[in-house]
Amino acid sequence: MRIHTTFIFYLFVLLFIFIITNNKTLASPGDTTTVFVHDKTDMTWNLAYDEMGYFPDGTTQYNKVLMTYTLGCASDGCSDWDYTTLIEAMIPTGTYDSTFVMVDPMTMDTTWNVFEVMNPLELARVITPYGRFMRESENGYTPDWEHDYVFDVTDFVPLLRDSVMIRAFYDGWSTGFAVSLRFDFIEGTPPLDVIDIQSVYNGRGNYTTGGFGFEIADFYAKTVDIPANSDQHKLRVTISGHGFTNNVNCAEFCIRDYSVNVDGNKIGEETLWRDDCGFNPIHPQGGTWIYNRANWCPGSRVTTHEFDLTPYVQAGSTAEIDLDMEVYFWSGDQNPIYIYSAQLVSYGTNNHTTDAAITDIINPTLSDIHGRVNPACNEPTIKIRNEGSETLTSADIFYGVKGAASCTHTWTGSLAFMEEAEVTLPSISWTNYDADNRIFNAEITTANGASDQNTINNKMSSAYEIPPMLPDSFIIYISTSNAGSQTSYRIEDVDGNIVGQRAAGSLANNQTYQDEFRLDPGCYVLRIFDSGGDGLGWGFNPSQGTGYARIRRMDAPFNIISFNSDFGSQIYYQFTIGDLANAPHSGNCTTISNEDILLENSQLQILPNPNTGIFTLQLTDVQLYNAQLTILNTLGQTVQQKGLGNINGMYNENVNLETMPKGIYFVNIQHDEGQFSQKVIIK
Repeated sequence: MRIHTTFIFYLFVLLFIFIITNNKTLASPGDTTTVFVHDKTDMTWNLAYDEMGYFPDGTTQYNKVLMTYTLGCASDGCSDWDYTTLIEAMIPTGTYDSTFVMVDPMTMDTTWNVFEVMNPLELARVITPYGRFMRESENGYTPDWEHDYVFDVTDFVPLLRDSVMIRAFYDGWSTGFAVSLRFDFIEGTPPLDVIDIQSVYNGRGNYTTGGFGFEIADFYAKTVDIPANSDQHKLRVTISGHGFTNNVNCAEFCIRDYSVNVDGNKIGEETLWRDDCGFNPIHPQGGTWIYNRANWCPGSRVTTHEFDLTPYVQAGSTAEIDLDMEVYFWSGDQNPIYIYSAQLVSYGTNNHTTDAAITDIINPTLSDIHGRVNPACNEPTIKIRNEGSETLTSADIFYGVKGAASCTHTWTGSLAFMEEAEVTLPSISWTNYDADNRIFNAEITTANGASDQNTINNKMSSAYEIPPMLPDSFIIYISTSNAGSQTSYRIEDVDGNIVGQRAAGSLANNQTYQDEFRLDPGCYVLRIFDSGGDGLGWGFNPSQGTGYARIRRMDAPFNIISFNSDFGSQIYYQFTIGDLANAPHSGNCTTISNEDILLENSQLQILPNPNTGIFTLQLTDVQLYNAQLTILNTLGQTVQQKGLGNINGMYNENVNLETMPKGIYFVNIQHDEGQFSQKVIIK
């Protein structure tokens, strides 16, 4: 039954007043606004848990919006099983519906529940881990365990404004998990302005056979409107497969493809499969966590595939979008089930021609998602992305740890618009690093040999830990299981050179190997591999038996560390010999001494410093082309930016940061041949 009444209108006016007077939006220092929704909301039954989020009003432009999904145990503990969780923005449709209850055939309840029909748009999908170890405080876990997942939700900016209902859906039962969400709105110009985002598919359904493929009510060709003022378009598709009690183990344990079609033409294809579950950052788990699955692993996020529709649709027209699943035949007790969503995102034109961004630091970092390769002291790894319309072919990267000499590296390659690449940087110097303020910094200083047009995304910092220190002599013990040929190991130095190993295929079944090592001071990593992906012992495969891996002191009969045999596909354990602050540098990066930096920066003066927020920048004896001033806070966020043009000789620039919080800021003046940097303190 559908109704439109004056009563409903006034009800929503009162609700709007309540929202305004109870706004929970928080503004952090600099240019980031943070919004919290769902503070450890228990998800313990197969239900939707709704909470209103109060977001910025949409008048400010944001370079990026990040959502951090913190998953933890519910107040009564974590669940034993891997269940699907969805985070959705519930968008009002403007249409109202109602329900009524039939008491008996002759009487109808006249108290109706009136509600507005909502359109859910999926922001994130995370599969919970097998949580028995967390609940029972085993294998190093405790019931207060938590894990962070970070999602880039910039595409949803048109929807995340004012008050929005944010739904956390949990498809498990009884004991479960808890959810907390933090949205960070980072001001600045995005690569593209989002014109519109619309849901094309959203739901779950059974796969049936008989020549028709994926048959469910919502999975058919959809006609969508393409906004008249749009220029570029993409389709975000998130599909995960579940259920396997049938003759082909589908959908969970079978590899299948799906395709995207526009106006009857196939324009792209993806495979629903994850092959890295054995290297899960949440390990071990109290279940079959190592098995690869249909686009997910227990305790991980579900992968979203993106398809460029720009060449196939026309602004101001319509297009027919259709998804097709690979046809297969099955028999058995359980239908293969697919949970799916797809959104069409329409954009304006590119805002920048040359724009290189650092999007992640993989190591060194304290980030949960990169826990398997940290703590780290070897070659740093970052992720860069081309956010400009021009193909990115080179980027100069300035990096290092606080207190030690900084390094420079030039990356070369070919990245089209919005393509990403992992960049392994030459190993850094740790001599004299600041042990009390462990910060790793990375910054792109030039892109394609010139100044970057958008410096807000050029810099990223991460806190880190130093790997444990081992004695300079020790013994590695490897005891194999019934699958000895699957086991191997090697030790690498700071630059990836192998200093000792037992090669794959060289170990016999049920044998113990011990190797003595005497290493020079420096940084090392021990990597123990299992090609079967089930470690040296795993409770769900008892026929394999159980082995072990240990590091033991050479001068005393006790273990320095005993590794958990249930490690999946690999142990990645970094360690140091001696104090890194005094270790000779064995890396191969090009270092820049602090004296060299100060010499160059001597041409840039800040007067006075410290100050109350009003100061003058003074450049002397310079010849700069295409100079640009950028002032950053300690989070690397831009608080002020201005083009200075060409400068010859002396230049003064008055700056006013009186409205900014007190603290430390960084003044950068970039030009065609480099940059000047100075620190300013506002009291």
